[in-house]
Amino acid sequence: MNQVLTFDPIKYKITTISNWNKVAQSYHNEWASINLGPFGSTQQVVDLAEIDVEDKVLDIACGTGAVSKIIGKILGKNGILIGCDIAFNPLKIASQEIKFQNFYVVEMNSENMSFSKINFDKIVCQYGLMFFTNPLKVLVNIREYLSERGKLIIAVHGNEDKAPYFSSIMRNIIKHIPNIRQKGSPSVHSLGEDGILEKMLADSNYSNIKILKRNFVYNAGSFEQYWNDYMDTTANSLRETIKDCGENTIEKIIHDSEIETREYLKDRSIIFPWEVIIAVAER
Repeated sequence: MNQVLTFDPIKYKITTISNWNKVAQSYHNEWASINLGPFGSTQQVVDLAEIDVEDKVLDIACGTGAVSKIIGKILGKNGILIGCDIAFNPLKIASQEIKFQNFYVVEMNSENMSFSKINFDKIVCQYGLMFFTNPLKVLVNIREYLSERGKLIIAVHGNEDKAPYFSSIMRNIIKHIPNIRQKGSPSVHSLGEDGILEKMLADSNYSNIKILKRNFVYNAGSFEQYWNDYMDTTANSLRETIKDCGENTIEKIIHDSEIETREYLKDRSIIFPWEVIIAVAER
């Protein structure tokens, strides 16, 4: 009988920090900095925020600064831009990439966010909220730091069927190694089902909530390219555990994943659809 592992939020955060520190540079070079796949939404997130030159802006889970880089080009000398993330290496890259003079980085767990004597006109969070152990708590917390009528913009990935880059391999990893993920762990798709994000915002007392859906595509190349990229980035924190399960298990995962991706194969390349859900809300 497979043992069901109990979710340990502290261990999860430690693993998350370690993983993001390892993959930050490749994530930046191959995804975020070139607006690849879902990062086609970056400009739209900024546009929806309607940044004013004197705004005070907070970028939560800012990563390597994809959103902040655009915002920094809009803000004037009286504007302030703060990027926070749980991992140091992404922030280091953001600091190097963003030239705006009033850009500051904060290494911080946003689930326990604390700022004194500052309210933000705009708060943005692209592809971060679904990874928090308690996203509702985060939404309630950050609302307190929004100015009156301040605006929040959130982007998350769609569900497994609408953003299958993640699930086409992960589904088979879990199939063949059922206990690899602790029950209750956050998932990249956890806010991707219809209505979940909207309800969470309403439960957090936000107003004027709007939900937008945007569709992108991502060319993952051949299955071998897709597999190698996935294992180097998305599944980096699981790679050693998968390896320890032996070649037979790995071959089964590869076989089933390759079959699953065939429906997306076009001219020898895997072309994944990618739905992005963007929420706009006010305090």
